Amino acid sequence: MSTAEGFEELVTIVEQGSLTAAAAELGLPRPTLSRRLTRLEERLGVRLVHRTTRRLTITPAGQALYAKARWVVQAAREAEAEARRSDDVPRGLLRVSVPTRTPVQAFAQWIADFLGRYPEVRVEMVATSAHVDLVEDGFDVALRAGPVDDPSLVAHTLARNQHIAVASPAYLAARGTPTTPDELRDHDCIVGYRSGVAPQTHWPLLGGGRVAVAGRLCTNQMELRLHAAIAHQGIARVYARYAEQPIAAGQLVRVLPDHIYQEERASLVFRDRAFLEPKVRAFVDHFAAAVRRSRAEAAPG
Repeated sequence: MSTAEGFEELVTIVEQGSLTAAAAELGLPRPTLSRRLTRLEERLGVRLVHRTTRRLTITPAGQALYAKARWVVQAAREAEAEARRSDDVPRGLLRVSVPTRTPVQAFAQWIADFLGRYPEVRVEMVATSAHVDLVEDGFDVALRAGPVDDPSLVAHTLARNQHIAVASPAYLAARGTPTTPDELRDHDCIVGYRSGVAPQTHWPLLGGGRVAVAGRLCTNQMELRLHAAIAHQGIARVYARYAEQPIAAGQLVRVLPDHIYQEERASLVFRDRAFLEPKVRAFVDHFAAAVRRSRAEAAPG
């Protein structure tokens, strides 16, 4: 018996909302579908669906299995469809993970252009502060900031961003301006998260090594860290391009410019496969070109 036997039936039942509609979608008699669902429940030893004459309810176990089985079924359907086709047309469901600080306006336009160019692709874009596991969480592509340490992933660099430390003149007037990294221990540092999952406890130093930091505000929203610094709440580490305008307006100043500076790359990562699906290749190429155009348009002169 196949491990995945019955998955397509469960997925279709959940998505259609009833056994009758699911049976019609699968081209099966309703009693046949009901028997297959029962066999799956018996094999797993759990109730997946509560069935009455009036109503169908998915159990927590059924929801948990659906969340994983959905991608297995989708992959199987797409693999079968690809095997039947000899063309190289991007098509099917593309799941993309992006950071919560993704520039919404630019991405919305790039996605609209992508969907217009590839009408057979469906996109699910999920914003999260965590680094997802592409295999476990069922993603095709992820936008990442920082190093990519997983050797099973391919990283296509889109851009490089510079981190700097900033604070408001009023905060520094009240608390003093640090002249060495060690003096940061006497300051409120507005920190972010490491890999999107744990509060930062250290900031990297330009010459190597790192310095311990702590403060009263921790957030994975870089723009919130920036505005908190403008509001005199402490020293924040942010992208230099985010701080350009506030610095020019006198709202912020650089702190420890000879020590707190780091270049970080932004990349699209995807699984290393002998056969890269057309939808993934099209997405990576499209977004890389969009980022290049955006940066060229923003460049002075």
